[in-house]
Amino acid sequence: MSTTLATSEVGHFFVSGAAGNRIHGLDFGGAGPTLVCLHGVTGNAWNWHAVALAARAHRRVVALDFRGYGESQWSPTGDYTTADHVADLAGVVQHVSGGSPVDLAGSSWGALVAIQYADEHPDRVERLVVVDVEPSFEQGETDLFPRPRDHADHDEVLAAVERAYPNAPAEMVEVVAATCYGPVEGGRLAPKHDPYFFERWPFRSDNHWDRLPRIQAPTLHVHASDSFVRADVMAEMDRLTPDSHLVEIGDSTHVVPVDNPSALVDSLVEFLAGG
Repeated sequence: MSTTLATSEVGHFFVSGAAGNRIHGLDFGGAGPTLVCLHGVTGNAWNWHAVALAARAHRRVVALDFRGYGESQWSPTGDYTTADHVADLAGVVQHVSGGSPVDLAGSSWGALVAIQYADEHPDRVERLVVVDVEPSFEQGETDLFPRPRDHADHDEVLAAVERAYPNAPAEMVEVVAATCYGPVEGGRLAPKHDPYFFERWPFRSDNHWDRLPRIQAPTLHVHASDSFVRADVMAEMDRLTPDSHLVEIGDSTHVVPVDNPSALVDSLVEFLAGG
């Protein structure tokens, strides 16, 4: 196995979360207002790498590792609800913007966190991007699809990432494989998150339908063409959100920032410019 990973210069920051836990983020730089990017249940901040590099021509872009993910601290008591992430996000927004309003972009669970934060802190959100999620779920918290807990080596990781994101550009496959997996006991490589998330996804108990009519920020809803997220559900979300626009991203499975970042950037940049 031989691989080269090229990433642009990226800064790192650490803040105290709501429980005193250490929260990590990536600062991609850029000019203008701050765009905060939030990942889903199987990812981390690096999922936004390609999107952030393109969007930083229009915004200062940061991406957050939720508690329990990436370089952020795990919760010793399993406090991983959407509300817990929202509480951590409040500290991050204060740190990166000094209290000025930010734009929020969330993918999957990150979109639920963004919706709840925008509802509870309307004065802190300028624009909101909701990427491929439903506001409530028929499955329970423990009704999860099987995922390998670890892999023998980097080649196995690359193969797993390629299967998970069949449309992803090669550079994003490399980024995810290198940054979303780390060494564990036994010399193997495992996803960089608390093993708790192999057993339970707390957001499956969420219901955010009542929040949508209260969202004050202009909102972009993004649906992936090849996702399990239902198009008609996202259309209803778009209908209920007062100042909203819905786009469909083709050639993408659920995690759009990884699987088709260039198409997401096109819609994102137009929206952030007021289109």
